Parts: sequence; structure tokens; C-alpha cells
Amino acid sequence: MQITQSLGIGLAALRRNKLRSLLTMLGIIIGISAVIGMVSVGGGAKLLVLAEFQRIGGANLFVVFRTRWLQREDGTWYRNRGIEQLEYEDIDAILETCPTVRSIAAEIDLMQLPISHKGEGRLLLFEGITPLYPEVHNWHVQSGRFIQQEDLDRVDSVCVVGSKIQSDLFGGANPVGQELKIGTHRFAVIGVMQEKGDGGFAQGMDERILIPFTTMEKRFIGNRNWGLEFMIKAESFEKVEQAVAEVKIALRRRHGSEKHFQFFTAKEMLKQVGNVSRILQILLGGVASIALFVGGIGIMNIMLVSVTERTREIGLRKAVGAQRRDILQQFLIEAVVLSVSGGLIGILIGGGIGLGTAWAVTTFLIKEMTWPASVSIQAALWAFCVSAIIGIFFGVYPARKASRLMPTEALRHE
Repeated sequence: MQITQSLGIGLAALRRNKLRSLLTMLGIIIGISAVIGMVSVGGGAKLLVLAEFQRIGGANLFVVFRTRWLQREDGTWYRNRGIEQLEYEDIDAILETCPTVRSIAAEIDLMQLPISHKGEGRLLLFEGITPLYPEVHNWHVQSGRFIQQEDLDRVDSVCVVGSKIQSDLFGGANPVGQELKIGTHRFAVIGVMQEKGDGGFAQGMDERILIPFTTMEKRFIGNRNWGLEFMIKAESFEKVEQAVAEVKIALRRRHGSEKHFQFFTAKEMLKQVGNVSRILQILLGGVASIALFVGGIGIMNIMLVSVTERTREIGLRKAVGAQRRDILQQFLIEAVVLSVSGGLIGILIGGGIGLGTAWAVTTFLIKEMTWPASVSIQAALWAFCVSAIIGIFFGVYPARKASRLMPTEALRHE
């Protein structure tokens, strides 16, 4: 018998018993949709983290700062009592000796003070920065200019403000050329940054004020290089680890050891997200495996019932010349059609779960960000193949039983 004929008979058998076929496929549908839904949600989480890193500089960004605690080889922690601090002069050494480093910006930790303009005041954050800050953070000026090296050299009292400060303190008017007060110190506004938007890693950036880091040291800190950290951009995401290794060597040469400093990369966070996603996938995979196993048993059961119901049909077909392999092929294809149909329905439902979860998270939980929906084609292909394998595995026994029926006994069956 031709495969196309067997396929047609299999589909006809499904149509004759729609409800029974649907209930038989239920285990396959639940298992496949659970896997596809979980993979879609997990893929969306990874895309969300990548998108958020892109907003603040990109996935090839990593941070270097002096850590307060150090970890011993046995896993215990102790306070970092070394006197080594990151220094502004380290920037030149890193750029000269680290070929995979594209750019680097020095920053001083955020501080919070009353910020006012003509009587309008708010408690806002500000930080000391260097001229390459816009390139490192993918955050550029919308009007005016950014802080330049001359501003650092002269220790100028100038600042660049976020877009929300322009609307809140200056009533939406262009603040370039006007003054504001940070604490008791007056600063001239020289630029306004592009709008970043709230939420995620960019939370609060539009309400931030940027000043030269030398000015921050002199007017607000007093200690040189205190709280300094480096935001470093590697040439690409793939070269981040190499860039980190090169920076460690450069710091070791200047400070005796790189162990005084902490390195944090976007890759680490993506790895953490991936680990959490894998754990959830393993847990849900166990549930899905049980559902798939139950679905496979259901397929075997219904095919055995089908063999019993169609015993006379099998005997008649053998009597007119059908071979054992024809009967085996027919019932095996019916089992595969049943399983694959459940798999396809499960893929559609799983994709809907992924899209629906992304919409629900964006609408009700993290309204400031958009959770990207990600339906994996690889997961869908994997699910399709698994459903086909289940159909073959659990359909072999009923098909073999049908093919071994003797024509004379089958025709006498009532």
C-alpha cells in the first residue's frame, strides 16, 4: 500500500472519531505546549536583558571598581583593607596595552543632593564623568554640547542634564546657558541628554546630572580617585572575556594585583539568566516528560482499541492481497498522524502561551519595559520530531499486532 493511501486512511480515522482523537492527543498537547511556552518565555527573558544592556551601552560593556570584600579560595569573604584605588591615569595605560578595549569612561559613584533652579528644587542624583561617557553608554546630547577634556582640566562648574530635568526644573525650556545649584554650588548647564525612558537598567537616567569628575572630586568629595570606577567597552560581545583579561594584566602592572578590584560583565548576567531559565526548563521538562509518556500510552491504548474494532477490515484486506508490511505501515502511520497532530496543536498553544505571557508581564508587572516575545523555531522543530518519535515508539506494538492477524481468524471476528 502506498504511504499516501495510508496517510489518507489515518486522517479519515481521526475525522471519524474527533473527540476520542482529541482526548488521546491531550497528553502530547500538554507536554509539547509546556515545553514551547517555557522556551519562549526563557528566550524572551534573555532578549530583554540584551535589550536593556543595549540601552545603557551594549552587551560588550563591563565594569571595573574597587571591591569592599575579597573572597578566599575556600569561599569565605574578608574586607578589602588594601589602599589601592582605581586612578584616572589607569585609563591611558589600559588604552595603550589592551588592544580589544574600544573605549573607557571613568565615573564617580552617584551622589544625591538638593538640585534647584529659581526656587524650584528636587532631591536628585548626579555623578562625575569623563568625555567618553556618551560613547560608552550609547547616550548622547540632544542639545548643547557634552563635557570635554578642557572642562576636566580647568575643573569647570558645568553640567549636562537629563531630559526630565529640563521639563521639571526648567518648564520644558532649553536650559543650555542657564544655571542650577547642586547643593550650594552653582553650575552652568551646557547640554541636555537624549531621553532614555524609565524602567530597566536605564531607570532614573533622565533625572540624572553629569558633571566633570575632577569638579566632583574637588567640590563634593575632597579625596582624589575616591569611588572611581571604569565603564569599559570591548570591541565586541565575543571579545569581552579577552578584554577583561587584558585589563587585569594592565591593573596588575600598575597596582601590584588586580584582586583589589571587581569585574562585572554583561555576559555574567546573561549567564545567570540562562542558568535560571535552564533550571525552570528542567523542572518543566520533567512535568512535560510525564505528560508525553501518558500521551504515548494513550496513543498505544487507542490504537489497540482501533485494531480490535477493525479486525474484520484487516482480515478482508489481507484476503484480497494486502501484505503484512501494508497493515503494519497503515497502523503505524495512523499512530504517527495522531501524535504529530497533537504535537502541532501543542506548538500552536505553546507559542500562544509564550506570546500571552510576554503580553501579561509587560501589561501588569513591568509596565515600563516591553518583554519581547520569542517563539523558538528550533524548539518547535524539536517538539515536532519528539511527537513523531512518540507516535512511532508507542504505535509499533499495535501495528505489529494488527499485521500478524491471520485472515481467516480476522474474518470470523465479531
